[in-house]
Amino acid sequence: MIVFWLFFELISGVILTDIGTIDHIVIFMQENRAFDHYFGTLRGVRGFNDQTAVMLPTTGNSVWNQPVNSTYSQIPWHMDTLTTSATCVAEPAMDYPTDIAMWNNGYYDAWNTARDPGFGMSHFNRTDLEFYYELADAFTICDQYFQSTLTQTNPNRLHLFTGSNGLSVGAYPILDNTEPNPGFTWETLAETLEAVGISWKVYQQSDNFDDNAFAWFETFMKAKPGSPLYDKGIAIVPDLVAAFEKDIVSKNLPQVSWIIAPRALSEHATSHPQDGEDLSARLLAVLGANPEVYAKTVFFLNYDENGGFFDHVPPITPPANSEMGLSTVTTKGEITEYQKPIGFGFRVPMIIISPWTRGGYVNSQVFDHTSVVQFVEKRFNITCSNISPWRRAVSGDLLSAFNFTYPNYDWPKLPDTSGYVLQSLKECYFLPYPIIPIRPAFPVQEKGVKLSNPLPYEFGVEGFVSNSVILLNLTNTGNATYTSMVYDYVNVSKYVKHYTVQPKLYLTDKWEIPHNGVYNLVLHGVNGFVRSFGGNVTNGDSAEIKLTYIMPGSLKITLINNGLVPQVFKVTANAYMDKKSTWKFTVNSKSTVEEIWDISTYANWYDFSITIDTDPQFLRRVQGRMENGQTLTSDPLMGNIL
Repeated sequence: MIVFWLFFELISGVILTDIGTIDHIVIFMQENRAFDHYFGTLRGVRGFNDQTAVMLPTTGNSVWNQPVNSTYSQIPWHMDTLTTSATCVAEPAMDYPTDIAMWNNGYYDAWNTARDPGFGMSHFNRTDLEFYYELADAFTICDQYFQSTLTQTNPNRLHLFTGSNGLSVGAYPILDNTEPNPGFTWETLAETLEAVGISWKVYQQSDNFDDNAFAWFETFMKAKPGSPLYDKGIAIVPDLVAAFEKDIVSKNLPQVSWIIAPRALSEHATSHPQDGEDLSARLLAVLGANPEVYAKTVFFLNYDENGGFFDHVPPITPPANSEMGLSTVTTKGEITEYQKPIGFGFRVPMIIISPWTRGGYVNSQVFDHTSVVQFVEKRFNITCSNISPWRRAVSGDLLSAFNFTYPNYDWPKLPDTSGYVLQSLKECYFLPYPIIPIRPAFPVQEKGVKLSNPLPYEFGVEGFVSNSVILLNLTNTGNATYTSMVYDYVNVSKYVKHYTVQPKLYLTDKWEIPHNGVYNLVLHGVNGFVRSFGGNVTNGDSAEIKLTYIMPGSLKITLINNGLVPQVFKVTANAYMDKKSTWKFTVNSKSTVEEIWDISTYANWYDFSITIDTDPQFLRRVQGRMENGQTLTSDPLMGNIL
């Protein structure tokens, strides 16, 4: 197969080096599954072995320990399809009021108290989802892809099909599954494509689970057979896989396609994940069997919302006011009249299938459903004006997941799914219902790492402490907007603070230090970036550190003593370095000491703690990955290999 593709590339004269060589974009959005729920155990992704997972200020426990009541918390547990009817369980509660309550102003501690927990903390693994795990290992999976809104299916699909749920275009925000008659009125992406002559089509059967968002718009409701909007966006086919195959074989695949699964194959909670796997497998088999079309096609497989299933990464949200954080870009179109964000929502799966995403990569740039819209924009030089400024700034366009220089046209060998539907039916009819364990074993993530795409992020945080306040300077020296959130573990106030900093800009914010002098702030950013600031100003506030990246693979830590007496700094490598190495440095009064560590051996990942002898509560901890524009690997800590 590899030889064939090399031959094809030579005789075709095609040099695949940029997005312009993509002729077909296929968008297949499934239903209601969270990232951890499906892929928390997959090797090399930010899953169940995430060493940078947040601690909950309200309970003092890890985010994995979600309270059920004042004495009991529940952790993620495996819902086994081999021994139970896990493939057809009832869905947990989810809607905007529920999701907002679980999010809890960023504290993220109410997954089991804002609703009946149900099966919300359950997860699957490779045994349950063999096809999807093999697919992720063959192509690229995105582990920082978020649903667009903190709510149900329809608002999330509105973002995929139009770039907005209405709020960013001046309409009332759609935050539930409302479908007005005569329909929504802002312009859809299909209409934008139609206006400039870009071919498009919706593949759907008579049972489409009402998941075609175009059908909720007045222009499509009024469209008649024979018109472009009806024939391309509303018309049905007897068999969507057969219709998809027919267009591929006849070289009539549109430039942009949306595929809508029937209810039974949608992966909605009671609709059997294996059945959805089989549908995905049949669609992809058609594409893989036609190499000339596949050579110019990208297939996006994503999910509209989490369906109420737990994911451990708090969603990125815009601050509504200074009490909730700061942003260098306007948040207009993202905040409701009640001073609540509409999104992002929770992480959901996204696998990108194409010759340019082959090889088992993980991509950790921040994306949401409007990222797919932005990708279509980039490829066909169009503009979707519905996407809000904040969302467009924060959410990437998916291009970082693509390697146009070295495409791989080899089609992988994937599991046979032909027996999946029958097997799932047997499980539902003959196996017992899952029982939530009282004390489940903590999930084990698969060993190993994945190749990791270079990311456009470079972000710095510096702290300054005085007798009464701590200042944090947040500086973005990268090429993409950076988001972060700060948890205050001493003053548990109304909100966790969220920050959005555009490239080449900075923000400064301050926290009041209590009368006892103790402070403890932890900043969490993208891709394992963590900065901790702890101490007690009654012991003095004369010490600080500064971290500097030295390309391509070294880290410089500057130890700063602003005091009147010498101080002993201790630097400890919490991970990556052998045997948790420790170094001690004496820094004289009004002096600094610089030390450089080579982190290239560890794919540029680092985790250091710095303490001083004069304040037993002083702690500066720095974690993350230094980007250098090269392909690296995912965090080795997540692979359980150290």
